[in-house]
Amino acid sequence: MDKKSYLLKISGSIGSSKHREFEQTVRFVFNMLPGGCYSSHLTLDVFHPHLYHVLMLWRSASDLISFKTSEECDLLKGSFRTLGYIDRSLAASLIDEHIYEITEEEDD
Repeated sequence: MDKKSYLLKISGSIGSSKHREFEQTVRFVFNMLPGGCYSSHLTLDVFHPHLYHVLMLWRSASDLISFKTSEECDLLKGSFRTLGYIDRSLAASLIDEHIYEITEEEDD
C-alpha cells in the first residue's frame, strides 16, 4: 500500500461579486469527495483578495488520479473557469515528513 500523501492544489482568480457562488460550489464538491481524500481546504489569499486556493490531500496516487478524471473535479475546475479563471494547478507527493511532540504548553 502507498504510504505517501498526495497534494492537489488548484489556484485561480474569482471576482468579488462571484465569491459567494464560488465558495458554495467548492463546499458542495467537498461534500462529495470520496474517502481517499482525507483533507480539503479552500483559502482566500491574504495578499491577493481575488485569488483562491483549493487544497486536497489524498491517501494514494490512484485516489488522486481517479479524482482528476471525475465529474467532481470537472465541476471544481469548471467553477473556476465559469466564475473567473485558473491560474495554476499542480499535483505533488510528500517526500519528507516532520513530526513534533508538544512537551509543555506556554501561557500567554
